[in-house]
Amino acid sequence: MTILVIGLNHENAPLTIREQIHFDALEKKDIERKLISNPIIKECLVLSTCNRTEIYAATDNLYLAERLLKEKLLKKVTKYHHIAESVVYVKVNDEAVTHLFTVVCGLDSLVIGETQILGQVKRAFLDSLNSGSTGELFNRLFQQAITLGKRAHTQTDIGKQAVSISYAAIQMLKRKIPQLKQKKVLLIGAGTMNKLAAQHLKEAGCNQLIFVNRTLDKAEKLAAPYNGNVYPLDEYLQLLEEVDLVICSIDKNNYLLDVTDVMNLTRRRERPLTIIDLGVPRNIDPRIGELENTYVYDVDHLHGVIESNTQQRLTEANKIKRMITKELFEFNDWKKTLAVVPLIEELQEKASNIQAEAMKHIQNKSPNLSEKEKQVILKYTKMISNQFIRQPILMMKEIALQEENYEKRDEYLKLISRIFELESELNFDFDRNHSFSHQLLQNTGS
Repeated sequence: MTILVIGLNHENAPLTIREQIHFDALEKKDIERKLISNPIIKECLVLSTCNRTEIYAATDNLYLAERLLKEKLLKKVTKYHHIAESVVYVKVNDEAVTHLFTVVCGLDSLVIGETQILGQVKRAFLDSLNSGSTGELFNRLFQQAITLGKRAHTQTDIGKQAVSISYAAIQMLKRKIPQLKQKKVLLIGAGTMNKLAAQHLKEAGCNQLIFVNRTLDKAEKLAAPYNGNVYPLDEYLQLLEEVDLVICSIDKNNYLLDVTDVMNLTRRRERPLTIIDLGVPRNIDPRIGELENTYVYDVDHLHGVIESNTQQRLTEANKIKRMITKELFEFNDWKKTLAVVPLIEELQEKASNIQAEAMKHIQNKSPNLSEKEKQVILKYTKMISNQFIRQPILMMKEIALQEENYEKRDEYLKLISRIFELESELNFDFDRNHSFSHQLLQNTGS
């Protein structure tokens, strides 16, 4: 079985591309359903955030799977299709696993060390698990990745002094607007981005905050700590006339604010209007920035602020890379043992059947046994059964893990199968190339 990931992210794809291939929850579920219905895709998962969209798959036909995943990834692209095709990355087996581990630890994020991606991967995995698009391989892989992500943040200082996209946005505003604390701010949306933005605005001295959201009670909860004013979402256009700054982050596939909405407003007002668009896809028509006295910034404008805060976390990143290398080897070891799982399960079932048959004979021979006596006999017959198969199971795992001569490995395991009359077939279908692991070790100084 081959593990494959196809995607693009903030490093190689501009926002004009990323916003076109962003998938919401329903689109994610539909893509996974269609992929898993194809016989060449055994398991799959779609991960779509503001800075990346990736499709993970387990397949026994790499060539066809790559074409299929690329088709699904780019199906919504209507503009700059040739650019989108050119920046798609494809990673296979060790490289794909390492990429997932790197992503979930926050090392591949726009903001190195941020923790939001860990929650996003966890939600994507749970959704895929519940819909049935993941199986034994991906359940293990993503659970291991999520556990690693948690350890990376608790056992290193990668998240210490880490900035968020919202923090970077407020830092940029402090540079561009000297009297920021005197400005009136409209926050559109009540999600994580604006929750953090409100916090950083308060720290910057801004006390005039207005919140609008589709669900009014969410806006009220967000506004409460800041004594902010709250309005329903459909009043945002009127509010533009009284504010100096807008920060927008909502889930919407088209522009919330179009250039025609603002054109008349900019003619009437004398003071500047600054808009920060934290949405992906974008919430604000970028043409608004061409209007007089109006300034529009999106997430791609924040790179400079973020990079200035990155150097101090690179040492911690190297610690995590060494953790990733160790996890890669552990995952590959587990993957190797998958081939003998059917043999082990069959052996356990045989032993359980023998034990059950023995209990049946004992009860037939001794019908007057008390319930307590039956439980004692059951306990010890199970113990004998488990001890009898313990060594063969350990031996099968050891052969699968350590025997590098594939012919000898198959020969040893077939011999064990004959001895115990096991009928399950061996299926050693995993990547035998560990050169990438050795390269990774060299890169991290191990």
